[in-house]
Amino acid sequence: MAVDIDGTLTDMNRVLCPASLQAMRGLKVPVILSTGNTHCFSRTVSILLGTPRIFIAENGGVLSYSDGVMEVLADQRICEAAFQRLSEEFALKKYESSRHKYRFTDVIVKNDFDLPALVRRAEELELGVEIVDSAFAVHIKDRRVNKGTGLVRVAQHMNLDPVEFAAIGDSMSDQPMFARAGFRASVGNASPGLKEISDYVAKKDFGEGFAEIVDYMIGEGLLP
Repeated sequence: MAVDIDGTLTDMNRVLCPASLQAMRGLKVPVILSTGNTHCFSRTVSILLGTPRIFIAENGGVLSYSDGVMEVLADQRICEAAFQRLSEEFALKKYESSRHKYRFTDVIVKNDFDLPALVRRAEELELGVEIVDSAFAVHIKDRRVNKGTGLVRVAQHMNLDPVEFAAIGDSMSDQPMFARAGFRASVGNASPGLKEISDYVAKKDFGEGFAEIVDYMIGEGLLP
């Protein structure tokens, strides 16, 4: 199972929902966290949740295969150059908190501008980046990587096919992962676009929605 964190296991304040923790601890299959968060944040969450140290961070830009093995797949210099170029036309503001200094592959900006216009302009300029809105922040990321490419590499590491994974998320940053997985489910607060490509949409939001999805999958024989 490949699972997003913010907005899927947590609420919009990034507080872990008790229902998601209870559902997670009852699972009998490995859970691979897949997030836009940093490697160090993802590792900490994996420890607290009891999930493997195999996870996808920074929207596929950084992969962890074990506690001591990390792979960086994206080039942050491309994102920095794109940020500088787009800042000439848009009033972009980076998040400057200390936790964002631990990012290896992308640039995070505050969502206080015309996002569709920025996306169009980045494509027109062919800057080699993708603009991703996770509902918590806007990521300027290397367009060569995403949660889907991350899932493929993690699956290879685990000697699995990506279609053997169930993917659970809430935003369009999860769409590439959904495209690779064999079963796709979104929580009730998910973006309309993600719900459209889901095999199951929870009635409940956030972590309670995740727990609902787990119950549904068990009932359908998709999980032991």
